[in-house]
Amino acid sequence: VAKHEFDLLHPPKKSRIEVRQATVNDVKLAYEFSKDKIPNSTTDISLVKKIISHNSDNIFLFLHNDSLVGLYAMLMLSPIGLERLLLGELDSKKPDLICLSKTEEVPAAIYVWSYIAPGLAADGIRQVCQFLLQPKYRNINFFARPVTEAGMKITLNLGYQPVLNGNDGLYRYVRLANRELNLQHAA
Repeated sequence: VAKHEFDLLHPPKKSRIEVRQATVNDVKLAYEFSKDKIPNSTTDISLVKKIISHNSDNIFLFLHNDSLVGLYAMLMLSPIGLERLLLGELDSKKPDLICLSKTEEVPAAIYVWSYIAPGLAADGIRQVCQFLLQPKYRNINFFARPVTEAGMKITLNLGYQPVLNGNDGLYRYVRLANRELNLQHAA
């Protein structure tokens, strides 16, 4: 049973960290920061730059006193990307840009690519949650494939459920707005 709902996370009134969208210029710093924290990460720096250029909402950095302390990386999936994810055909280490929505497009789904949020950096997840409550993203469900024990714990604690389609290790978070829609249609 989830301890929290992702959609109900609120940032602290006074955060000790700054959260901002990553730019192409931040990629090397983020890569160096994350390379020993993300198991089996083989994503190429040039691909990460393309992903940020394609959609500026894909990666957020968590800073404390101008030092990088965490990050939250997503893949804003296009309809083709969501289809490939559900069929087990999406290569999340080297996603094809056709699988990703552009900044100006509403994504079909949000794939949580990775996050690093130890200690006070966890406040950053709460701030990203607020960003993802804006109308463009409010009804977009999340998917994740946690690869660490800590990642699995956070995924389950935030209300994700296993996807039962033979796609091992894939979890989905149905947004509260979508659950409310389903309840209204059932009545």
